[in-house]
Amino acid sequence: MNKSMVRYLLAKLLIIEAGLLFIPLIVAFIYHEPMKVITSITGTIGLCLLIGLAGNAVKPKNLHIYTKEGLLIVALVWVMWSFFGALPFVFAGQIPSIIDAFFEVSSGFTTTGATILPDVSVLSPSLMFWRSFTHLIGGMGVLVFALAIMANNKNAHLEVMRAEVPGPVFGKLVSKLKDTAQLLYIIYLVMFAVFTLILFFEGMPFYDSLIIAMGTAGTGGFTVYNDGLAPYHSSLINYTVAIGMLAFGVNFNLYYLLLIRKFKAFFGDEELRAYLLIVLSATVMIVLNIGHLYSSLAQTIEYSFFEVSSIITTTGFGLLDMSKWPLFSQFVLLLLMFIGGSAGSTAGGFKVARAVIVSKIARTQALSTLYPNRLFAVHVNGQVLDKKTQHSILKYLTIYLLIFLAVTFCLTLDTDTFMTAFSGAASTFNNIGPMLGTTDTFAIYSPFNKFLLSIAMIAGRLEIYPMLLLFLPKTWSKL
Repeated sequence: MNKSMVRYLLAKLLIIEAGLLFIPLIVAFIYHEPMKVITSITGTIGLCLLIGLAGNAVKPKNLHIYTKEGLLIVALVWVMWSFFGALPFVFAGQIPSIIDAFFEVSSGFTTTGATILPDVSVLSPSLMFWRSFTHLIGGMGVLVFALAIMANNKNAHLEVMRAEVPGPVFGKLVSKLKDTAQLLYIIYLVMFAVFTLILFFEGMPFYDSLIIAMGTAGTGGFTVYNDGLAPYHSSLINYTVAIGMLAFGVNFNLYYLLLIRKFKAFFGDEELRAYLLIVLSATVMIVLNIGHLYSSLAQTIEYSFFEVSSIITTTGFGLLDMSKWPLFSQFVLLLLMFIGGSAGSTAGGFKVARAVIVSKIARTQALSTLYPNRLFAVHVNGQVLDKKTQHSILKYLTIYLLIFLAVTFCLTLDTDTFMTAFSGAASTFNNIGPMLGTTDTFAIYSPFNKFLLSIAMIAGRLEIYPMLLLFLPKTWSKL
């Protein structure tokens, strides 16, 4: 274990978080906010800089990172950034409980969008901005962002980026890892900027456009109002956001293929086709099921398409009370919670790629039973998927389900409604946001369960393994 490198990178990342906090500080000055809010942000910046500079004082002699260090750094930095990112809310008194603030910021960085706030108007503009800004940072990954601006250290950060980028397989787009990180973030930020301008030109205030665009780009779901997008009363905005969520739920590697004009590879991607087919199928089923609830077919399609886009991309933007929908439609949305978006996107969930592969493995096993003397292979995008990757996906599914059931079990201590506990676990672990079967926020849960759900959100965003490492005794016995 290269302890010095772990310490060095964590300290450097804390300095980066201090730098990011200057942006909400500027917002505080623009809106002439009370000194208490300004000092809460500056105090957090000072604390981050003090600890970061102290840990960064001595550069390690060995800059190499192995898989274990990479996983540990990823897990620790997400917990660390969430804790220090929560401090402005506590210092300002707008979320007095550190557990509640940690939950809120964990929800932000992991792009979950779950909240303990029954009324978001208690937040000042700067802290509301910081809350949503965490979506933008966490969307592509805090370490992908850091790697894009940090020295490459002879490609030593490969294990860090491999541990953070969501999906069954991580690959570099270009020869240098740092260039890959920069390219991903350029594509991501350009799409965010374009989306912000579109919302602004559609009539949304610029501040609101930034908040909604950050929630959409990070597929997070924090908004300016308690009712989500409903206060804007605009079908155009609803459709724009729905399409935007779907766009950010696509594997960003495919956008690179578009840039280099490999259109056949883009449109021929199996995961993309499955992703769009699932959206279409779910929308049609819900339209047919809830048609009697609304005055027109156009309104039914609008609401159905928006909620399907919001849930499958794990964004969780609110538009209406889904608890009033028939059980069938709620169950369709519950299934979408587990499927999630594409691998390599900002969306959470199990990922469409894994769902496609698991279904192909099941089909292959069934055919092998019928034809025991034949050999069957699993193909993805025309290539044979090796047994090692197949086994790793099935192992991931097993661990995924066990952790989900454990979280659900704990939540039943605080609620008598099974749908609330089940969807609460699904919502946080899959980084979605809203619960089904209730209009309550996550404030209904005990401090223990709020902390548990915070860890579940981070584990779901990092796809379990980095966070599991924190709870293995062997990890710490060798330090």
